[in-house]
Amino acid sequence: MTAAISTERVFSLPCFEGLRLFRKYRASHPELPLTDLLALIESVEADAHSLDMEASVYLSGLVEKDCPLDGHLFYQACIKGVLIKHQPIWAKLMRQGRKRFVKRLDRNDQDIFAAAGLMESPTPLHVVTWWDSVSGYARLLTDHEKMEQGRAAEILSLEHERKRLKEVGIDLEPEWPGFDDNFAGYDVLSYDHGNAGIVNRLIEVKSTTISPLRFIVTRNEWNKAVQAAEAYVFHIWDMNQAAPVLHIRTVAEVAPHIPTDSGRGTWTNTQVPVFTNF
Repeated sequence: MTAAISTERVFSLPCFEGLRLFRKYRASHPELPLTDLLALIESVEADAHSLDMEASVYLSGLVEKDCPLDGHLFYQACIKGVLIKHQPIWAKLMRQGRKRFVKRLDRNDQDIFAAAGLMESPTPLHVVTWWDSVSGYARLLTDHEKMEQGRAAEILSLEHERKRLKEVGIDLEPEWPGFDDNFAGYDVLSYDHGNAGIVNRLIEVKSTTISPLRFIVTRNEWNKAVQAAEAYVFHIWDMNQAAPVLHIRTVAEVAPHIPTDSGRGTWTNTQVPVFTNF
């Protein structure tokens, strides 16, 4: 059996139906080697030739061993198994809501969700629970992706500062306090020439793929920025480019886009455009 099976093959009704037969025959013939078991299935089941049994064997390792083999719950278990292992691109779209998500799928994938009873209307509570559970996992995937992108941007800023420090003749290494303390208020500690010698340069690193380019500033980051004033800068990396592009903004440049508190209401985070009014 091939170890690597594509998402397209494993997320399909021929694969799911093959798994159903595989589990059924494995339970009744536990002693048979895999090749003999598959040969038995093909000799007994008339429609076995239309199923993707190789992908089904692979899928068996992703789906709970005690999942039911009949009804909607079987398909739901298959979908969840593929989602967790393969993390398909469409998984991130599940956060948009059921109907909006399904409209973005091709017809074959839509049929799979329908076969799993996940498009019923009015929606039963157990279907709501399934969507919330799997969408929650999809949210974790998105958050993890964002975290990886953010870390990549921070590493880019560290590399940028190492090069800059050499160019300006400062024999110091930039530090990475943002990795050790999420509440530091900045990500990279670097240095610059000041009137009285070497001064700190506090860098808040942002990564963005949003068009038009913009980035999020939190209240904690802005408090630190105001406190540090000219020593604080924002590194905004445009991650849409093959080689990410850096945009640097000062506190004075960002200030016009920071909201003010109103009455008892206080802002916690805000979006800042990269180019407008700069």
